Amino acid sequence: MNETATSPTPRWRTTLVACGVVFVAMLWLFRSTGEGMVYTWYNFETYTHGFLILPISLWLIWQKRHHLAAFTPQPSPLILLLLVGMLLVWVLARLTGVLVVEQLAFVGALISALASVLGWQVARFLAFPLLFLFFAVPMGEDLVPPMMEFTATFTVEALKLTGIPVYRDGLWFSLPSGNWSVVEACSGVRYLIASVTLGFMYAYITYHTLWKRLLFITLSAVVPILANGARAYMIVMIGHLSGMKYATGVDHLIYGWFFFGIVMFVLFWIGSFWQEHEDPPEFVAPPRIMSNQTVGMRVLVVAAVSVILSASAVWGLGRIEVMETRTVGILQAPEGAGDWTRLDGPALWAPKHQATEFTIAARYADGSGEAQLFVVLFPRQRQGGEAINQDNEISTELVRLNKLGTRSVSLGSEQVSVSQGKAILPVNGVRTEHLVWQWYRVAGRSLSNRYEGKAWEALARIYPGRADGAWIAVTTPIDKQGLQAAESRLAEFARAITPHVDLAIDAVLGLGD
Repeated sequence: MNETATSPTPRWRTTLVACGVVFVAMLWLFRSTGEGMVYTWYNFETYTHGFLILPISLWLIWQKRHHLAAFTPQPSPLILLLLVGMLLVWVLARLTGVLVVEQLAFVGALISALASVLGWQVARFLAFPLLFLFFAVPMGEDLVPPMMEFTATFTVEALKLTGIPVYRDGLWFSLPSGNWSVVEACSGVRYLIASVTLGFMYAYITYHTLWKRLLFITLSAVVPILANGARAYMIVMIGHLSGMKYATGVDHLIYGWFFFGIVMFVLFWIGSFWQEHEDPPEFVAPPRIMSNQTVGMRVLVVAAVSVILSASAVWGLGRIEVMETRTVGILQAPEGAGDWTRLDGPALWAPKHQATEFTIAARYADGSGEAQLFVVLFPRQRQGGEAINQDNEISTELVRLNKLGTRSVSLGSEQVSVSQGKAILPVNGVRTEHLVWQWYRVAGRSLSNRYEGKAWEALARIYPGRADGAWIAVTTPIDKQGLQAAESRLAEFARAITPHVDLAIDAVLGLGD
């Protein structure tokens, strides 16, 4: 017992060297994932803080060095099971092109490998600094639409309570003094990411009670969301009361960050009143009594297994990625379907999509009016060439797309929930409204939910080994007969044309009869 308690330095030295080797080895093995993260940090201001995450994490650990001296590190092989799970997620995310999941899995694998070498007891004590590494992952894009919606709703309701008449159309709203819209920069995601990152660090430094840490982190997430709504309202009020002279240009952004700085200062100032101090313990008993030689051998074995498992995942992925998807022809638009006949000439506009040679853009008509079909097929999906991606949009000249939720429709022999929206875009120099339905066809399955699509793509890679995906959209003008007539017309068109589209896609992949 005395030997174990009085000889922590050699064990820590061996453990730290092993952690360093594992860390460097995994950075090299997953360098493509790491390079993607660094590229995002460098090119997008929202995620520039990523450069600081690792130094801050190391600093947080250094702050606890006196506490760590009381621990006796012992590797925990069972944590390698978590590493295996993270590596599996990384492979599937890589195959399906889900970049944020790929990066999260990479960081999770790195943390799992380090935790297995440090041991459960030490890893649990260092949970906050280790989990802080997840903030290096550029994520938060999926929060933009709901936060834009919340900001617009908050602002409009606050304006109504103020007594100012306002008309809202989606994310656009009009006041007697002028028009406003909530864009991505107004969503408050930047404020939220910055606040939660700072709040996480502040909670770890300032508090030692778990519930206080979690409470402050929760407040650091809730406060900026509410503050962003108040910020948007005040900006609109400044513009309205000044006759649209102020808070409409660069001063709009400056005012936003100034207001955010004040809110965060007040939050941290209030939080400082409950600051806690904790003296380091003299000694923390290890889970088991083991000799230095035994611990050293286990550290080397666990570190080696971590690197071997990681290398195996990278090697296995490389074997799968070299497999090619066979294409046997071009993607051809159906000449007709039911009462619908294809019209001569191009579509009214061109869709925006990632690079692929397999596309359809065609116009059709029947006795009730016209409709358009857009299909963008990716025979073998990969990062930068995939169906489920925000770069695939209904038009390159889209003015506005008001989302109308989802609608269950008949696509030939199957019932599918499609995304419905009202698009405003120029046609021959005139702004027109069109009803738009969008969905995906992933490995032979039609769906509209992006997460379900990515999950199905991952499963289809394993069995039956398909990697194809298509983004499909149908549109029709919203004329004098109104939205209901457009929905009825589009329903008939989608029901008739979809089976022919599915056959055309399968023909490209050599899956037809």
